[in-house]
Amino acid sequence: MRKILLAILVAVSFTSLLYSAEVTVLTEESVVTAAVANNPELGAVMKMAAAADSASHKDFWLPNPMVGIEYMGINDAGVALTGETGKNISVAQVIPWPFKYIWKVGAALSRSEYAQFMAEAKKKEVVAEARKAYYDLYKTNRLIAITEEAVSIVKQLSDIAFAKYNSGTVEQQDVLKADLENQMLQNDLQALKRMREISLEKIGAVTGRTIEVTATAFDISEPIIPELKNNFEKVKTLALDNAPMVKALASAKNVSDNMRNMAVADYIPDLKITYKKMVTPGTNDYSLMFEAELPVWFLNNQQADIGEKWAMAQAAEKDVETAKNEVVLEAREHFEIINANFRTMDLYKSRLIPQTQAAVKSMTATYKSKKTEFMALLDSERMLLEMKKDYYIKMEEYLMHYRMLEELTGKLPEEN
Repeated sequence: MRKILLAILVAVSFTSLLYSAEVTVLTEESVVTAAVANNPELGAVMKMAAAADSASHKDFWLPNPMVGIEYMGINDAGVALTGETGKNISVAQVIPWPFKYIWKVGAALSRSEYAQFMAEAKKKEVVAEARKAYYDLYKTNRLIAITEEAVSIVKQLSDIAFAKYNSGTVEQQDVLKADLENQMLQNDLQALKRMREISLEKIGAVTGRTIEVTATAFDISEPIIPELKNNFEKVKTLALDNAPMVKALASAKNVSDNMRNMAVADYIPDLKITYKKMVTPGTNDYSLMFEAELPVWFLNNQQADIGEKWAMAQAAEKDVETAKNEVVLEAREHFEIINANFRTMDLYKSRLIPQTQAAVKSMTATYKSKKTEFMALLDSERMLLEMKKDYYIKMEEYLMHYRMLEELTGKLPEEN
């Protein structure tokens, strides 16, 4: 009876463990979504962009007015305020020349836009990191699978060689070669499993530790392989129109342009209006004062400021040109790698891998009748394994460069 109860307890425990072990299914979308929502570096940049937007609003308004009280006729023999003959309350307001105000607001808006575009650039960078981690994990998982398949095939070849050796039809070195090949594959397999652990760690890091999986408790979905259907001129136009860094530096240029205009406008003084009202009983008198700054020391002040701001505006314009050239170069690199890898992947998938698989199968059959050298058979198996590995390496490169080009251009439309 005790044995029966123990068996039931073990079965129940095993079943509960089986159902409690959750298997996380990773998809490209889930990893990217988690990274955008939880990546700490991106979160900090987004907060800085929000701070810049809040700071820009203070430039939309006039400077704060000054309020004062004036005591007149105080006896110079003391500091008491009780002997004054009159008292005024004043309010003073500085009013910038209208165009200065427009340029000031324009600079503030451009600063906010710059911060927003830099945040957008960081977001795209984080998305690229998330996709890279996902593709790297998928590639490593596939390399482990095909290496395990190769281990199984070599084991079969080793069994065939051992049987032939026992029958005296081949020498022992065929068995030794098969064992050596198996050991090399086992070593590669261990290295790939270590790489998988690193890939899983990258997933956790880029998603802010909201996705934590282990090598034995996850599954990964097949990535979608899109096809690039745009010519380079279309890609180039989209990149120049939508690249976040170009937008950010264009905003920085607008800031410099507005600051240059404000420096030139400093020759035109701001207006200061002061209103004074007497509060002495029995009087309703008031006064208005209009003041303006005289640019007497313009050679030292305005001219120097104009020279600085003009040079900064020209530098900002050059920065935009440089960014555009770099974006076009980056788009070209992505475009060429995508097309080259697409052709290679198609060649592997449609011709080379199927043909090599057929050759290995045929050579395995002929080896049994001693019509094929064992090393030729092993070389064919190695070639098949390397082709399969290279296929997934090219796939990772293709997907990564396609997504980076997509982020650079906004969104690649499905048209020629």
